[in-house]
This record gives sequence, C-alpha cells and structure tokens, in this order.
Amino acid sequence: MAKIKQFADTSAVALSYAIDDAPNASEMTATELKRIPYTSEGFQLSKESQTSTAITKDRRISGSKNTRGSASGSATVEFGHTPFVKDMLSLALMGEWQAGDTGEEFITDSDKLNFFVVEKRVRNTVGGAPMNYMERYFGNLVNEATLEVGSSELVTFAVNTMAAFGDINSADATSDENAGGLVATYTNPAAYEIADSANNIEKVVIKDAQGTPLEIVFSDLSLSVTNNVREQVGVGHEFAAGMAMGKVNVQLSGTVYFYDDTVLKAHLNNEYVSAEITVATSDGTMTIMLPKLKAEAPSANSQGENQDYTQSLTLNGEKGEVTIGTTTPQTLECVIAITKTV
Repeated sequence: MAKIKQFADTSAVALSYAIDDAPNASEMTATELKRIPYTSEGFQLSKESQTSTAITKDRRISGSKNTRGSASGSATVEFGHTPFVKDMLSLALMGEWQAGDTGEEFITDSDKLNFFVVEKRVRNTVGGAPMNYMERYFGNLVNEATLEVGSSELVTFAVNTMAAFGDINSADATSDENAGGLVATYTNPAAYEIADSANNIEKVVIKDAQGTPLEIVFSDLSLSVTNNVREQVGVGHEFAAGMAMGKVNVQLSGTVYFYDDTVLKAHLNNEYVSAEITVATSDGTMTIMLPKLKAEAPSANSQGENQDYTQSLTLNGEKGEVTIGTTTPQTLECVIAITKTV
C-alpha cells in the first residue's frame, strides 16, 4: 500500500550565516553558523536558459541549454539590539563596528567588501527517513537593506543579497540533525526585545541646516541603504567571476502629517536637512544619524473629507559629517552613522 507523502512546512526551513569570504564549501574557515530568526526569505539558485536559434525545416526548436548561474536572496527579521542584527548592519554598511570613548560602539558607511556565507536548509521526511536539503550561497554581499517603521507595528529589517556562487547538498538526517551542513555547530540567537514603533522609537528628528528641529511627525517611515552591488561575469565561470559594489545610496522616506511648509521651502531653496532616529529597547539603544539630506519635492494633496492631510516625503543622503563621542569626540565623514550603547 502506498504511503501518504509528507510535504514540507515553512517551519522546516532554516537560514544560517557566517561572516566568511570563502568562494565555496572547501575553502570555508568558519566552524560555526548562526541561525537567523527570519519572518520571510527569498534565497534562490537558478541558471539562465539559452535556446538554439538554428533554422530547421520543421519549425521546431532543436535544443536548449542552461548556462550562467545566478545566486541571490533576501531575509527579513524583526529589529532589535541583538548580535545578528548588528552583523547585518555591518554587512549592509560595508564597514566595521568600532569602540567609542565612553563605551559605545559606532559604525559608518564604508567600502569594505563584507562577504558572508548563507546556508538554507529544508528538512522533510522522505520514504520514512528525515532528510536535509541544503542550498549554500558563497560570496554574498548586501545589495540593499531596509528598516521599516510602520504605525504601531513591529520594526523590521530586510536585506537583499547577491552571491558569487551557490550549490546544493543533501543528506540523511536520521542520526544527525545537521547532516549535510557546512559546519558541525549551529548557534541559535538569544532572546531579545523586538522593537516596535510605539514603545521603542524614542525619537525621529529632522533638523534644518542650522540644527533647529523641524515640526515633523511621521505616520510611517522607511530607511534604505543601497550598495549597487553587481556580479562580474567572465568566460569560463559558471557563476560570477567577481563581485563589486558601487556608490552607497541612502534614502529616508515616509508619510508625515502636514504642519507647515518647512520641507517644501527647504526643497525649493535647495537647502539640506539632517535626521536622527533613536531606537531603544531593554537590550540597548541605537541612534541612526543622517548628517546631510536633500529633500525631493514633498507630495501633498487633499483626497476627500474627514481625512488627515499628509505629505509624502523623500530625503536623499549625501556625504556629511557626524561627531562621535564626548570625552575625545571624533568628526567623521559619512552618509550614515549608527551608534550603539548598552
């Protein structure tokens, strides 16, 4: 009698990562992978299909072939002061966390190619035996990272990645739940307080060129960092021959309640503003600083009765200066800077 098959549930999918620049499994130096408590993911391996264009007498396609490989992905997590979020911020900003003068840590956008490895594991019971099916992504770079702050919602942080190489593996997991994995040790993240927009966003401040806070209240906001990562394809390479990044683009956008014409005036007068966002939980406080922003034309139109009159606001980051520390303050050039205190 045929047995009923068991198809996998989304809870059978696990994502793990390590900061490692290995181009493949045999050259990995990391001995531990860290689990990511994701809310959604989009990792995928694929190959481009090329179809023969040979002219034939019967009008039928004579053949095709899968050629260049592509490896990319995405993961969304719930934001908080936790090591894996700290790692992802470092990967997204292409920089490294540094120690400040009063115990805080800080990071700015930089130009370090922060490569990492991602393993996606799907577990399912096949023929009565538990099986692990692995997709492995090497030479990952964060192309885009987005912090989403909705009205009275959990704060989320999403990254989109591009990878230099990817492959698959599978193994019987009857005696070892990590069978077929890149490493023997997998670490689960510690519990942390998830930030939400009502209780943990201490402030969102927009200041004019003179440093005066403006009367701006967001109903929702989004902060994105784009690294303009690209694959460098080459003859004789199944996947990418190399990886590169372009300019860093930082954008703060959202919906604000109308109070006065300050933002429109700044746009029309070609003036700059700055922004500061502070996220505080029981695990620590992060402050995101955007020292030099140029406002696009704010869009505001009345659409009907008994509705709030709001503006759609977009601020684009440029190179500016931030001051980090109090005892021996440092002035740093950047587009974005983040400080973290416990």
